[in-house]
Order: sequence, then structure tokens, then C-alpha cells
Amino acid sequence: MINQVEYYRDKAVRNRISEFIKGAEYIVGYGEAETWQGNTKAYYSAPISHLWAMMDRGLDIFRSLLGHDGTLITLDIEYYNPKYPGEIYLNANNIYKYKIEPIRQIVKSVYRDLGIRYLEVITGQGYHYHSIWPFKNEHWQLEKIGQLEWTLEQQYINRQSQHGHPPTPLYKGLGYSGAFRLLQFVALEIMMRAFDLREKNKKIIPVQFCDIAMSPPEGVSLDLTIYSDPIYMRDIRVPFSTHQKHKVKRHEIGEHVSDQIPVQITLPTGDISIEDILKMRRHFRWASDYAKDPKSSCVIPDGSAGWLNVLSKYKASKLYDFHRKFDAVRHEKEEDWFKTYYALNLNELPPCAAHSITNPEPHLKRPTNIRKIVAILRKKGWDYKHIAGFFYSHFKGLNEFSPNKYNAETRANFFVQLYGAPIYLGIDKLPDMNCVSHRDAGYCIKPWCGYNLEWWR
Repeated sequence: MINQVEYYRDKAVRNRISEFIKGAEYIVGYGEAETWQGNTKAYYSAPISHLWAMMDRGLDIFRSLLGHDGTLITLDIEYYNPKYPGEIYLNANNIYKYKIEPIRQIVKSVYRDLGIRYLEVITGQGYHYHSIWPFKNEHWQLEKIGQLEWTLEQQYINRQSQHGHPPTPLYKGLGYSGAFRLLQFVALEIMMRAFDLREKNKKIIPVQFCDIAMSPPEGVSLDLTIYSDPIYMRDIRVPFSTHQKHKVKRHEIGEHVSDQIPVQITLPTGDISIEDILKMRRHFRWASDYAKDPKSSCVIPDGSAGWLNVLSKYKASKLYDFHRKFDAVRHEKEEDWFKTYYALNLNELPPCAAHSITNPEPHLKRPTNIRKIVAILRKKGWDYKHIAGFFYSHFKGLNEFSPNKYNAETRANFFVQLYGAPIYLGIDKLPDMNCVSHRDAGYCIKPWCGYNLEWWR
């Protein structure tokens, strides 16, 4: 077995991939073969019937989060190091065993304590934890805690698709929104346990929501960003799919990384040791043999019983109070933005924050800058919903948020909830909200500016 095309011809591999994509509305193929044909995006989406064609071309396979059977609830944890993005590929054994593993064990303990059934999958940078809440199993309870912006509702109702997909039912959008809120509850528990562990052992690397820039630059991200956009725009990597991100993003991750590291394989971990799974994900024959093992099932488990337990705890939490207060406030009307959100005096802000606001593409969309501005505006007395409105007013009009694709209001609300809730709850003490940390992370644009980020803690 020489390459991924031959690997994909194995019947057991195809069966496992088919198990995972069952019920998906569409699939996505991604890889070098697309770039060779002039597709600069390196991916394309298509109906499930295109699966064999994608595999025959050796593409990575993704499935849509939008599906016919239920709401997919997925937690993505990954190692990140913006200074050395190829580190996870070049030193995978060390990073997985000693840097990701302590956090992985916390994730598994939280899921176990809450009674959530899940499928754990090792990826190119960490792990995915998948479960599904079927529409038939009291799904209305998940929908009830979700919240859809009016602009997003209109996108769902008026959805236009090149593949002829119908409008997205609002109950699916509400379930997707509710899934984010339950995952945030679970992720905050993971984060607090990780903080406690790090107090005892400073070798444990920090845990953050998304890729917050730090110094030293490495951390583990609890990445919930798949819930930051309309459900029909998001997809997730399939177990037993190849992983060739480092081959496609050669210039970002490193030419030497792309040349040295082979195409990898995304695998369900089962009860396999970390040593064996790390070897297997770079060996097509071993992976295809594993696909024949009943323990390698890729059926996404029904986690609704566990998530109902999470829902009960969430409703008794301060996070639930935060979300209710957030939902109760409306953004300022767009016709009033020049008197409200655009009227903010940027001279009152440190230059690093003002620069992000006046140069929103790409600076205002970066998680590090979003978290900083959320903290600053909250310290100035802004309500969290109006902080989200401020971001919405500056996101709207950017090329990324074109009609029928990504939604500026949804993205803004997502990130302010993501970073605002830990501040509101007192979990995020903003220890790195200082000029030295910001400079060391590469986010200071004007040293000795006369401002001190600690003022806004």
C-alpha cells in the first residue's frame, strides 16, 4: 500500500467512513489534488454520492454538521503554537504524550462524570469528541436554550445552495445554537480542572478558548468555533480520512514540514495506546487493518441522555444566567450605529486595540484581539450584548460575510459569549492582560504608548 488512493480502496476503510457520514447533508473533499487542478481553496462540497470520487482522488473527507438525524455535538481540542506551527507534526510523539495527554484525560473525566457517550478521534493536531442528540429524543429541550439572530433566521429560511439544498429548518439551527451553549458549559469545567492541575504542575501548558496568542507561544485550544457560523457552512473531519493539511498549507506550516511528514490518517482511538495510535496514523496498512476491527466503529453515539444531564446542570448555573441576560438585550438599530457603536472615541483605547478596530481585516477577527476588546469595553461599562453589537457593526461589510454564507451578527455574538462568559463568571482573571505579555506574544504595535493594559483587567 503506497498512497492514500490505494488505502481508500480498502472496503473496511470505506465502510468506516460511510458509518460516520451517515445522515450528513453533504460532504467535503480537501487536498493537494484540488490545488493541482487550479482550485486555490483546495476543497469542494458535494452530495454524499460523490464520496467514492473524492476517495479515488485521495482527498481528505469531511462531513457536514447539518444532518438529517440529529444535532452533532463536537468538542475539538488541539495543540497550537503560532510561532512554530509545524511543531505538532515534527514532534508529534512528545506533544501528544506530554502536552496534550494531561488535558485529554481531563476531557475524558468530565465527559465520564457527566455521563456523555462519545466517539474520540485523533486528528492532526489533537482530538475530536463526537456525540449526537437525535431529533426524536427530546430534542426540543436543546432547541429551547438556543438563540437565532434575525439575520441568521433569514439566511436559513432563504438559503440558496448550488446543490439545490432546501432551506434550513429553524429547529436545526436552534439545536446547533443550544449545542454551543452546552459545550461552553462543559468546556469551562474542563478549563477549571486544567487550571487546578496547572497550579500543581507548571509543566502543564495553558488551556484557552481558540488560539489565544501567548508567551511562551504554545497551548491547548478548546476550539468551539465550528458553532460560530450558520450550521450549513460548517463541517468536521471524518475518522479514517487522510489528513494532508500540512501538504496543502506548505507556506503556513513550513516547506520542510510538508516534505518530511507523510500524509496522516484520522482515527478513532478505541482502547489503543497512545504509542500505537500515533504509529498507526502514519501507516496506511496498519490503519486499514484496524478498520476491520469491531472496536474501530465510527458510528456516532447517541449522547442525548448525557447531554440532558448537562442541560439540567447548565440551567442551574451562572453561565445560564449570563446567556439569558445576553439574549434579553438587543443590538442598537443599524441606523443609529454612527451615534452609538461608531461613536466610540478610539483615543480612549490603547493603540493595539484602536488599530484592530480601524483595520478589522484581519486584526479585529483574531481571537486575541477580540478577547482584549471585550475586556476593555466591559471595563468601560458596556453591556456584553452591546459589545457584540459593536463587533457586528465592524464585521458587517467585510468580504467574508457575504449573503447566504457566513453571518457577521452570529460571529460577533458567538465570540462575545465565548470570551465574555469566563470574565463574567470570574474564571478568566485576564492574567495576560498586560503590555509585557502582549508584546511578547507579538501584539504590541507601539511600545511605550503611555497606556497600560492592566487598567482594563
